[in-house]
Amino acid sequence: MALRLRLSTLINSWRIIGVRNTSGEIGSGAGKGGGGGGAVREAGGSFGKREAAQEEEYFRRLQAAQLKELKDHLQDEVKHHEIAIKEHQEAIAIVLDIGPSMNQAPPGEATALQTALDGITMILQRKMFAESKDEICLVLFGTPDTDNPLADGGSYENIAIARPLGIPDFDFLQYVQNDIQASNVSGDFIDAIVVAMDHIVNAIQGKKGFASKRLILLTDLGGEFGDDKIDTIIAGIINSETELNVIGPSLDDDDEDGGAGAMPNGHQKVKTPQQRAGQAMLRHILQQVDGECYSFSEALPALSYFQTRQIRQTAWKCQLEIGSIQIPICGYTKVKEFKLKQSWKRVYAREPDQEIGTLRTHHKNDEEETEVEKEEMVEGHRYGNTLVPMSEDDKENMKYKAEKCFKVLGFTKSENIKRQHFQGDGVMAVVAEKGDESAGVALSAIINALYETNTVAIARRVYNAASSPRIGCLIPHIKADYECLYWFDLPFMEDIRQYTFGSLPVKEETPANKKFSPKGDQLAAMDNLIDSMDLGQAAEDEDGEMTEAMKPKLTFNPYFQRLYQCMQHRALNPDEPLPELSPLVANSLKPPQEIVAACEQSVKKLPKLFKLEVVKKKDQKTGEDIFKEDEGGDAGPAVKHRRIDASLEGGMKDIARAKVTEVGTTSPVEDFLTLIRARDEDKFEQACEQMQKRIKQLVVDSFGDQFYEKAMDCLKTLRKECVKKSEPRQYNTFVKQFKEMLISKARRDFWEKIVSDKQGLISKIECEESNVTKEEAQRFVQGKEEDDEEMPSDEDEDEDLLDEL
Repeated sequence: MALRLRLSTLINSWRIIGVRNTSGEIGSGAGKGGGGGGAVREAGGSFGKREAAQEEEYFRRLQAAQLKELKDHLQDEVKHHEIAIKEHQEAIAIVLDIGPSMNQAPPGEATALQTALDGITMILQRKMFAESKDEICLVLFGTPDTDNPLADGGSYENIAIARPLGIPDFDFLQYVQNDIQASNVSGDFIDAIVVAMDHIVNAIQGKKGFASKRLILLTDLGGEFGDDKIDTIIAGIINSETELNVIGPSLDDDDEDGGAGAMPNGHQKVKTPQQRAGQAMLRHILQQVDGECYSFSEALPALSYFQTRQIRQTAWKCQLEIGSIQIPICGYTKVKEFKLKQSWKRVYAREPDQEIGTLRTHHKNDEEETEVEKEEMVEGHRYGNTLVPMSEDDKENMKYKAEKCFKVLGFTKSENIKRQHFQGDGVMAVVAEKGDESAGVALSAIINALYETNTVAIARRVYNAASSPRIGCLIPHIKADYECLYWFDLPFMEDIRQYTFGSLPVKEETPANKKFSPKGDQLAAMDNLIDSMDLGQAAEDEDGEMTEAMKPKLTFNPYFQRLYQCMQHRALNPDEPLPELSPLVANSLKPPQEIVAACEQSVKKLPKLFKLEVVKKKDQKTGEDIFKEDEGGDAGPAVKHRRIDASLEGGMKDIARAKVTEVGTTSPVEDFLTLIRARDEDKFEQACEQMQKRIKQLVVDSFGDQFYEKAMDCLKTLRKECVKKSEPRQYNTFVKQFKEMLISKARRDFWEKIVSDKQGLISKIECEESNVTKEEAQRFVQGKEEDDEEMPSDEDEDEDLLDEL
């Protein structure tokens, strides 16, 4: 009732403010003036006593004005759409120190340069496998040579732009891993920042779509630097809206924190005076530009995870129909199953940029394996033994065609939609069309009505004219700052499988239940184990408070992490075996240490409460053992016991591999051929008798000539195999009897078919073992054959042959 009242109020409010209606007429329920492109009037509305000519002119002008407004709106939308596609790009400059201090490390530990290169490799990998359009450049300082446009006689020396701004690829990745070496020359990180800023600003000048600029500095601050123009440089960073991130030693004052946090291996290293001076300068810069600094131990674990492809949201625009009411809506993907880009699945390791295509050819199953062109083939479906061709035109004509729509079919209580009914590979959030205030008010009323009545809407959705209709539910979702409807795909009735299982005993008085029912201390132990494995309060945040561990938003898919790791390794090392699983990925597959420690006592307690006994299997004797016992005459009772229901042990595997034991009616030709080709035993005579019965059955049971084709195939196969096996007597005897039966049972039309297909007696010309001459075979099909008594039998011929021998 509340939903009905709210919808009634909603409809009345639309009549006042004006909404779209299925009539498509233009006007306003509020009266004069209409209300813009989103306003319409109800079907059958009128402007009272205005003369027809004035009314027609009024509508013509109003329609023209609204069409112009709509055209301008669409142009703005298209322009905004094109800009939005590109504005997600980011220009990134990676500034790397390769000076002598970066190449110093205690024995057996990685240098700062190697750690920095690992971090750069991870950044490039994340961008590449995420299919990001961000562009990256690489600036090296501390190089023996100088290669940058700002170098002018003594300034900005020992700085080189190793890789200009562009989308990263495998060549870039290989250069970072193999071609960068430490030098003996120190570089100025302040000058390197200026060169990097100048490069990305000039590189993106004139290009549209770059929403932000980022500068990533990797250094241990061991080189000398100049600070004479530091204020100008800071102002340039701020004015160019460039973000500054530093990966290197910690900027803390204490050596303990700085040394331990600087390297991922935790090695304590005291900072030099030069590093302290660089640390103070860098801290000043970061404070002014609101930048961020990360130690290697903080940055590398975060960068080690590959990032999946980021997809820009595209709105699905449609009209939400409720009866005759239409509400303009937009649908956005809330969550969707990620699928790997097809081009990543097959990559030539030696040349990753080279495309790999698939070439398919079709051949006949004959000795020559004759190739068949694709144009000469057509899709077919089996109907019995007949293949029914299905052309592309037939398939297109048989497709169900539906127009794009989003129509509410009805409403139901939320408890009627079970969790297991959700289908599809994603969830869509439905909101009102942007800028349409009327649609926002209408949709908000529906969302709140559904929420207050604990109701969901059942709707029919067709994505576009080429899509199949889907049925689903719209569930209200209300938050403090927004509200929407969540769309979930639901199954059709044919998609649901109902499984029936045997009922469990419900009476506790039964002996079986008393024996196996858990005791109180056992239930308490299981409760404690479940409570100790709770992830809701298993991790500690920055403030020292317990929070949720392994949040889905922050947990990466280990499958894709491993896949990207293998693809990157194969591209850079074509001849080497695939690497071991990354330790970080391996650790993510293990439960958190806090959970393991918390449930340790509960796990140890369970074996004491739940006694486990080893069930010893009965000794199974082999055939050899049984025969040995039989020979001795002392066969025990176990040998004589029969195995009960032995035929049920095979399951579906035995059913799938079941032998053909007789000629059936579904595929008699295949059954017959299977029987006569069996190698373990000779069943030709038995198979021929069964085939003869099936032929008679098909002809007699045929309604008209319904089964004649199938019976004729069986007859031809029988005749052909009898000739091959040199057993003409089987066929000739049957055909003589079959002819009499056909004539007596008014099936002469089938006999005429036998004659026309030349399936009469097998003569000596076809098979030497036959005692039928060519003339006798011709008289037989013409109806002039001799009586059976007058024709020599095969048995007499066999006796004569024995006498001659």
